[in-house]
Amino acid sequence: MNKRDHDVLDRALDEGRLVRLRRTLPGAERLEGFVLHTGPIWTLLANCADHQLDGWTAVHTCTLHKVRDRGGEESLTIRALRGRGLWPLRLPPADLPLDDHAGLLAAASAEYGLVSLHAEHIDPGILRVGTVTELRPRSLRLHEVDTEARWYPKPGKYRLNDITRVDFGTYYTEVLREFAGPRPERNAAEAGSPA
Repeated sequence: MNKRDHDVLDRALDEGRLVRLRRTLPGAERLEGFVLHTGPIWTLLANCADHQLDGWTAVHTCTLHKVRDRGGEESLTIRALRGRGLWPLRLPPADLPLDDHAGLLAAASAEYGLVSLHAEHIDPGILRVGTVTELRPRSLRLHEVDTEARWYPKPGKYRLNDITRVDFGTYYTEVLREFAGPRPERNAAEAGSPA
């Protein structure tokens, strides 16, 4: 990120301005919203599309490439949010460590139940939705739900370094959480690993 983009990011953070983020990952979705915090590993964004808020996204700070200012207090988006009683923005209720790769995933999963994990440099079109059941120094286990809110039989294993984006508290994850119900009890094969 060049100095101009750093300045736009800092101004957005200080003044609550709407931004559009482009990242260095080929095929990664452009994100639009409000920068809430930025840390050495993660940058936290309140998602906003079509003048509506939709949960939070944490992206790797090192992947930020271009930051475009989309407007401040005078913008239609902020006027619409204020008119609906959604401005000023609320922060996520959980304490989210933006300087700890695994810590953010654990805190978001514990607070919201389901998180969406993206490994955009591997496949930008795929996201995994589930709850983190185990964290290790280099990997995690995610007990996923499918698009019909059904739990997979057992958790899958993913490398922490592959995760470039985490979404939580979104409309999509909340609907899946509501209809998936509680995570099924561990079966005998899982009994040896902590949940």
